[in-house]
Amino acid sequence: MPPRLIRLHAVTKRYRMGDRWVDALRGISLAIAPGEFVALIGASGSGKSTLLHLVGGLDRPTTGEVWVDGTNLGQASEAALTAHRRARVGFIFQRFELLPRLSAWENVA
Repeated sequence: MPPRLIRLHAVTKRYRMGDRWVDALRGISLAIAPGEFVALIGASGSGKSTLLHLVGGLDRPTTGEVWVDGTNLGQASEAALTAHRRARVGFIFQRFELLPRLSAWENVA
């Protein structure tokens, strides 16, 4: 089996909305090899952004494991997640939240 750069095993992510819980992801497992091209497609609310947030180290799974380049992001320290985001993650957001008092450079630095 080729090495896996990204591996999710039985990942669930739950959010509280008012007085109820909503599963954004439920039992997701997948593996992506280095150099493999992947497209996430689906309806609004289907969990695409949630999945990207987990792989990017912006959020943690409720249950399951998220591995990126040999690191279990669900168990990683905040310092390790910061290092992961700094060295390995780049996002292009559809709706970016720039701070108007900062320059473009300051907003992305």
